[in-house]
Amino acid sequence: MKKGFTLVEALIAVGLFSILVGVAWGGFTNALRTQREITAMISVQSNANLILEQMAREMRTGYLFCHLPGSNTPDGGDGACARACTVENGGAWQCDNLIAFFSATPQEVQYRLENGTIKREIGGSGNFDPVTSDNVDVRHLSFYLQGQTEGDNWTPRITISMEVSPSSTYLTPGYNTVLDLQTTVSARAIDCTSGPTASC
Repeated sequence: MKKGFTLVEALIAVGLFSILVGVAWGGFTNALRTQREITAMISVQSNANLILEQMAREMRTGYLFCHLPGSNTPDGGDGACARACTVENGGAWQCDNLIAFFSATPQEVQYRLENGTIKREIGGSGNFDPVTSDNVDVRHLSFYLQGQTEGDNWTPRITISMEVSPSSTYLTPGYNTVLDLQTTVSARAIDCTSGPTASC
């Protein structure tokens, strides 16, 4: 006489198997989602660090930060930097989303935040080219300036602070992890004269 499974035993076995497969599949999909999110965050951090280094390198040899040539008024070619900056206690300036300065070339350089992308303009051309990749969403960008006033005999010091996260097109809805990055750079020269041909 051959022995087999009863209908009840088969139903119980199929039910347990379905539960185990469901648990395993849920864990597998969560692991894939987590891996994708980690990969996206690594990519975002790499790109953001690269941009921070680029800005810091250019500012290290720059001068007349957020400055209107010929005066002590901050500017951005069109006065945008003046509108972006507020004076904090102690005389430091906080400039949100925009900074303008003269590079070592010398040309006016602007960095600004527009729609989650950091853009760069050279020489007052009006052409702002993106410097962050499309998988990066920059949520906040601030520049804190100290010692940038012409004739104060202080070396300008700029602290760059930014919040970044992966772009929503690269992640599942509801993902809300943000990286806070910050660096401080000191310019090599003391601001002593104004104008794009200044030599400090």
